[in-house]
Amino acid sequence: MLHTVLIAVDGSRNSLRAVEYAGRVFAPNQEARLVLFHILPAISRMNLDKEEQKAIDARKAERPDLAGVYWRLEDEEKIGKFFTQATEVLLQTGVQPEQIRSKFSVKKGEIADAILEEVELGHFGTLVLGRRGLSRVREVFQGSVSTKVVREARGCAVCVVE
Repeated sequence: MLHTVLIAVDGSRNSLRAVEYAGRVFAPNQEARLVLFHILPAISRMNLDKEEQKAIDARKAERPDLAGVYWRLEDEEKIGKFFTQATEVLLQTGVQPEQIRSKFSVKKGEIADAILEEVELGHFGTLVLGRRGLSRVREVFQGSVSTKVVREARGCAVCVVE
């Protein structure tokens, strides 16, 4: 049976551990589809030079879901390198190349809300993410993506990897 897994990553060591965990758990299931997912912060078009604007506008032609938003190309490149590293980790755990996809989105606002929206839109059965590692005191005042996701996720299993 096809099982879809969203692996929310932020480029950190904890998110790489989450990738490795997902690989170990889902590699035996040849029907599993794993999607590496990252949220890039949206910025104002005015913060970009003309060349960056043109490059992003060209990318938008390929990705209609990114209409109306802008981001830093260096952030996209950075997460692209992380996706390559994460894909290698998944392959080492036995996940097959055709089972792996990577995707980024660009959003303003809460990261947790964007992850939950992606889970719902993509009908993912499982969400895997790393814990950021805030102290309990900081977590109370600042909140935590993983805490909010666990509290508000519906219709899917959530795995938070330390």
